Amino acid sequence: MDDTVYDEARADWRTAQCVDTGVKVSLADGVTPALEFMLKCGVPRGVAIRVLAGPRFGRPARSRLPAAGPVPELYKSS
Repeated sequence: MDDTVYDEARADWRTAQCVDTGVKVSLADGVTPALEFMLKCGVPRGVAIRVLAGPRFGRPARSRLPAAGPVPELYKSS
């Protein structure tokens, strides 16, 4: 395993460009094509997944299912 420590989050300019382009691809075409693009560019899989799993790619709160409803009597504390 590489023990190199990087002081900057994006020490490699080419990788930074691939990640930035991958984010744009994900917004236009989805996460799967973006992941494929980043991997073909040589971005480490863990980095690509961490970027694409960020909060900007999650579902907006309004699209989540509504709450299940009131808690049944069985589960209420007395």
